[in-house]
Amino acid sequence: MMRQRLLAGLLALVLLTGLTTPASAAGLPFRDVPAGSWFYASVADLYNRKLVSGYDAYTFLPDGTVTLGEALKLILLASGYGAQSPVDGHWASGYFKLAKNKGLLPAGRFNTLNSTINRTQIAELASKALGLSRTKSIQPFSDSANSYALIAYDNGIFQGQVDGNKLLFKPNDTITRAEMSAVTCRVLQKKGTGTGGTAASAGKTGGTYIQFAGTKVYVNEDIPKNPYDPNLFKFNGHGYLTYDDKTYTCRVGVDVSKYQGTIDWAKVKASGVDFAILRLGYRGYGTGALALDSTFYTNLKNAQAAGVQVGVYFFSQAITPAEAVEEADFCVNALKGYQITYPIVYDWEPYAESVGARTNGLDDATLTACTKAFLDRVKAWGYTPMVYSNPTYFYLHLDMNQLTGYQIWLAHYVSMTNFYYQYNIWQYAYSGSVPGISGNVDLNIQLVKK
Repeated sequence: MMRQRLLAGLLALVLLTGLTTPASAAGLPFRDVPAGSWFYASVADLYNRKLVSGYDAYTFLPDGTVTLGEALKLILLASGYGAQSPVDGHWASGYFKLAKNKGLLPAGRFNTLNSTINRTQIAELASKALGLSRTKSIQPFSDSANSYALIAYDNGIFQGQVDGNKLLFKPNDTITRAEMSAVTCRVLQKKGTGTGGTAASAGKTGGTYIQFAGTKVYVNEDIPKNPYDPNLFKFNGHGYLTYDDKTYTCRVGVDVSKYQGTIDWAKVKASGVDFAILRLGYRGYGTGALALDSTFYTNLKNAQAAGVQVGVYFFSQAITPAEAVEEADFCVNALKGYQITYPIVYDWEPYAESVGARTNGLDDATLTACTKAFLDRVKAWGYTPMVYSNPTYFYLHLDMNQLTGYQIWLAHYVSMTNFYYQYNIWQYAYSGSVPGISGNVDLNIQLVKK
């Protein structure tokens, strides 16, 4: 959703363009990792394995530089070492201690774990972690004779960059997140872990399954299957996505928070918008404190006065079901004296470990328990509950067997979603333009049974 978040992330992977990683199905949440990009397969594979997240929930920053801490975690995990808990205030300190104790640290001076790391140091780290040695006698690079660069080349970790009739290693250059993703995938392959990734939480015992991001995902047949005809989604004269068939019609919607500033709701309504999902509040990713969105009541009153139907969402950082219940109660208390016609939505999204969020390391079972606790509590209060997420989390993290019967708000920024389950609202664009709202805003379509 169009909300500002702090950084988030580890990422992943290779130095060059010629990837040997397996192709993956579409479905990554990152807006800056297009399906046709050279690094897509690497990022998808690592995201599926939970080795990388992003700068925030929908941004990967493929051109961003990788730090020592990020490199240590990715290479060590890909090489077969287990996850390491922090030993001091930095999230990667456990990986640093392990690398130091095992003699794996690359040469060079690093001021902090947030220092950048260059290609030669990445080659040394990977070579040491995998216990590799030279297998060829050729000297491929015109700009480096470093032994670890040559070992990494011999073993397929680095391939070099062609410049005319030369092959360059660029030994002192930093490594981007996209490049690091490819490197990490190659380390995984060299280690012999193969492709695939973790099993989806939704139904692991057999039955109907789909392929998603290189993983066989068993689906819950108790949840209705997507019934919509993709050929009937059309854009109207205002540029909003619409739908109509014998069974379903649609409504046009937006979702907003304080980041959209002051909104002219009369203009929004006049442009053809039927509903709005307003951010009611959020839990701090560091403090855990609950807070109300500073524009919530203004947007609530003015949207309803303009004839726009309203629902609300809460940006959760709950780490226990009790906290999720507290968030639901916070929403209900904030709505006292007001009527809404759309659901109360649970919106839990991850931060990267580098941010130091309190949700770091939250397992899928607890995430599902928190989600269910919020939805159950909202339902008990007499409101309509809904869960918001993207295909990756619906397929690979949330146990859909426990969420049967709850409405789905799908975030999927593609020209046409092939999401398996029936969704009630589809957030199809994150940079839409709507009269009355300055800047970009998320665009949504609700499918309504006739």
